[in-house]
Amino acid sequence: MSKLLYREDAFCEKWATEVEDTYEKDGLYYVSLKETAFYPGGGGQPADQGTISDLEVKAVESKGAVPYYGLESSVRGKVECKIDWAHRFDLMQQHTGQHLLSAAFRFVLDRPTIGFHLGQEAVTIDLPGDKLTEAELEKTEQKVNELIYDNRLISSYYVTAAQLAELPVVKQPSVTEDVRIVEIDGVEYNPCGGTHVSSTGQIGLIKILKTEKQKQGQRIYFQCGKRALETTRNMFTIVEKAADQFQTNSQEVLDRIQKQAADLQIAVKRAEELEGRLEELELQELIQTEGPIVTRSYGGKNVKALQRMADKLLKAGKNFVVLSNAADGKLVLTHNLEEFHSGNLFRTTLSDFGGKGGGSAQVAQASFQQSEDLERYVRFLQEHYRSIV
Repeated sequence: MSKLLYREDAFCEKWATEVEDTYEKDGLYYVSLKETAFYPGGGGQPADQGTISDLEVKAVESKGAVPYYGLESSVRGKVECKIDWAHRFDLMQQHTGQHLLSAAFRFVLDRPTIGFHLGQEAVTIDLPGDKLTEAELEKTEQKVNELIYDNRLISSYYVTAAQLAELPVVKQPSVTEDVRIVEIDGVEYNPCGGTHVSSTGQIGLIKILKTEKQKQGQRIYFQCGKRALETTRNMFTIVEKAADQFQTNSQEVLDRIQKQAADLQIAVKRAEELEGRLEELELQELIQTEGPIVTRSYGGKNVKALQRMADKLLKAGKNFVVLSNAADGKLVLTHNLEEFHSGNLFRTTLSDFGGKGGGSAQVAQASFQQSEDLERYVRFLQEHYRSIV
């Protein structure tokens, strides 16, 4: 049985010990240690990273209550172990921050935490109930950071069943003997086996990022410590760059963005109106052309616009309409011919022209990688029309 140093001292970064057992699996050599400060993962907290005799720990498995660490080479006897401290301390900040934020939601809004996940980018907790307001989130965020400023002591210890019964724990554990309690002075008693900082001040900062609805309530995304600092720094950089772009200060960036969005919406509406007028003029020109067949290529028109124009040309008396956008490699065919299935024609001939597509009896569409192939297919359709009428 390994002695779990992380339960006694979460700040143990290096130690010497001995390999007790080993086995090979899937190309890795798994070892158990007489003493280990590597947290194996569990309770929502990922496993630690680090090295054993300068070999990177690639994986962690448990056999019974004993953690085994997967290495690329076999090691035996005495070994030197080292934790990736940046990774460990980040996890400690996030996990302790979750305890504190959950406590703040209980204090401020009487909302218990029903779920927890510690990911690479953000940490989440799930709360029951309806959507939280901005005022409620702001009040809770203020409270949790005040608890950080208090620099309250955090300690961990084991209790018996009798002692556990006397404590106002956040939640009852599944076991009653040798339960490990993480206590935040004056805040809570929480049964937990994870690693934590020694005082709330070491969390540094907690920032709520966003919320989203879940089946059972609300999911809160947040970051603590260095993660929150880096995100805040990145956000300030973005705001400052936006301010430079608008030639204003950071306080007026949002007003400028909102004004630009409003101006853009007006411009888009105006462009759509002009495009509609231009389309009507283009249609009038095509309708006035002699003959039942129409072939024309336009730039800047999507398939929906080409289909709309082709439909209007049929209603105006044209018999066979091929419209395209050569730059985008899009083509539309529609017709009023009897016993002619445009979709079948496309499916059986397009591959010879480097195109893909299909459709119904009356309407079909195709796409091409090369504009030259599209143009060849337009000529093919013209010749095909002349051969069947």
